Parts: sequence; C-alpha cells; structure tokens
Amino acid sequence: MRNPASAYRQFSVQSSTPLGLVVMLYDGAIAAMQRAITAIEAHDISKKCTQVNRALAIIAQLEGTLNFERGGEVAQTLKSLYVYARAQILKANIENSPDILLSLVERFSSVREAWYEADHRPSPSPEAPAAKEPARAPSPDAEPSSWRVSA
Repeated sequence: MRNPASAYRQFSVQSSTPLGLVVMLYDGAIAAMQRAITAIEAHDISKKCTQVNRALAIIAQLEGTLNFERGGEVAQTLKSLYVYARAQILKANIENSPDILLSLVERFSSVREAWYEADHRPSPSPEAPAAKEPARAPSPDAEPSSWRVSA
C-alpha cells in the first residue's frame, strides 16, 4: 500500500496551478527554515544542515523558474531576494543564528502571501478589461512588513 501522505502530496502537486506550485515552494522553504531554527536552538547540527540544504535547494528551484522576459522588473527583484536569502541562510548556518533565519521566514511569508493572493484572485470576466498596472516587488533590503509582490 502506498504512503497516504505521499499520495496526497503527489495529488496536490499534480492538481495545482503554476502559481499554486510557487506557493508550495515558498511553504517548503519557510518550513525548512523554521525547522533549521528549531535545530539550531536544540544544538542539533545534523538536522540544521539537512534543513539549511533543503531551504537552499528550494530557493534554487524558485530562482530557476524565473522568466526574465515575461517577468521583467519583478523577476529581477525576486532574483535579488533569492540571492540575498541564500547568502543570509549561509550566514545563519555559520553563525548558528536563528534570528537571521527568522527574519528570512518573515520576508518569505510576506512574499508567499502575495503569490497566494494572486493564485486565488478571481479571473477577470471577458467583458471587463484587465488592469494594466505593472507588478511590483520590494527590494530585499526593505523592511519585512513592506514585502508585497503584486502579480
């Protein structure tokens, strides 16, 4: 018999929208960073390294999906976020700093929420033209409370 949790995850991935998959990746990165925080606090080096590597792999996947032709400035800003996040995760790993990871969790949570909202936004009706406002994303150095991406 198959593992029910694995089957559920597989079904969730297969039935998700492209934006939903991005949300899932953010959820995975956030969860890995939170588990790394717990491992640092418990002085569990092995678990910390496993979770840091998992977060780095997910961020690499997010970065690999960026489309600079279609995404323009938003894609560039997200790339900056991912480069910044990788550097901060490595710094947190070296310094055993849960605070650095917590700051990243807050930033990623804010950006994740914007992706979630974009995925759950109602589709525009055929007779109503879509708004032409450009998508915006904050710089990685902005305060976490200002991290919003509108797509």
